[in-house]
Amino acid sequence: MKKFAELGLEPPPHMPEVFRSCIQDMGGTEIKLVIQKFIKVTDLYPQQNRMSIPLKQVRCEFLNEVEKEKLSRRQAIQVVFVEPRVVVSELNLNKWDVGKTSSSYVLNGPWHKNVVKNNGDSSKPTAVVQIWSFRVGTNMQLGFALVKVRDGEQH
Repeated sequence: MKKFAELGLEPPPHMPEVFRSCIQDMGGTEIKLVIQKFIKVTDLYPQQNRMSIPLKQVRCEFLNEVEKEKLSRRQAIQVVFVEPRVVVSELNLNKWDVGKTSSSYVLNGPWHKNVVKNNGDSSKPTAVVQIWSFRVGTNMQLGFALVKVRDGEQH
């Protein structure tokens, strides 16, 4: 959090209107900021093929009880995903244990193929991104939006 404050990003900026409009056009509701994070190199590796959301950094509760139960049984949840270029796709949400002391949610599936390759400067180490959750449709399907807040560094 201190690093974000030094960058002038704490409190986090609001969701840009273009994302809010995209979500609302899909009938999306319950928009919540889940996490603001620095992109890690491991979020970009094709072999990893995932974006991590460390549980210790999650800012709000965004899962319902059914989703929590599915994830605890190691079952993936298919989610709607709004990419940084404001294109809607689908990913999977999983929960992974990292060692014995921490866990992360992970967005995966076609993460590297679709999101990293198609979103250029949003996909550089040290870029600051926000992941927002929302609900869409009559079944209240879980969705996420990935918003770039600050460019990353070239490596």
